[in-house]
Amino acid sequence: MGDLDGRAASPVLTRRGLGARLAGAVLAGGVGGGSAVAAVPAPDPDLRDAALRGLALAQHRGDPVTAAAARAALARLAETDPEAAILTRLYQLLDVRPAAYWQEAAANEPPARAEDLAVLHGAIRACAPVAFGYTDRGGTVTTRRALPLALVHPAQGVKLLAFCETREGFRQFFVRAMTGLSLQPGDFSADRGALLQGLLEKEEGGPL
Repeated sequence: MGDLDGRAASPVLTRRGLGARLAGAVLAGGVGGGSAVAAVPAPDPDLRDAALRGLALAQHRGDPVTAAAARAALARLAETDPEAAILTRLYQLLDVRPAAYWQEAAANEPPARAEDLAVLHGAIRACAPVAFGYTDRGGTVTTRRALPLALVHPAQGVKLLAFCETREGFRQFFVRAMTGLSLQPGDFSADRGALLQGLLEKEEGGPL
């Protein structure tokens, strides 16, 4: 994948603000409404992520009414919770095939290690850099430092979507091919919104 090309960063909401907006939009049914929701607590991040992944799957259920409702919800999220909208689009592009559709060529690959997935989920929530050894499909081993943005689950296995500081560009990494995964000092929360936007544009070929 290509490198971050220096486009101006879009405004970034705080993680607390993002959670509150999603809670008001999805849980209270107030997406796009004019009235404010008072004292809405931030939702559990796991539940929030599960809701976004469910929204991403709506277009694959063979129900045009549900699909249209999901498109409308995504359009409203783009106005009220840009990070949630970007994540949903990334999940639509890369996270929609269940494990039952694994290709034969991937069936013999080892699964991602549970301990590595736990580290990556935590790093994504905390906006903390990670470092790891990586073996590519050609057998070349490199050491990487990356800013983890999202995990996706295509047919070939669980992947980390990240901005690789070592290669200075967006990359996808099979979690099963990582070794020595560790959290690193730092906090990229101020840049997360711009990084997600840049990643989406690389995957989709244009802005949201």
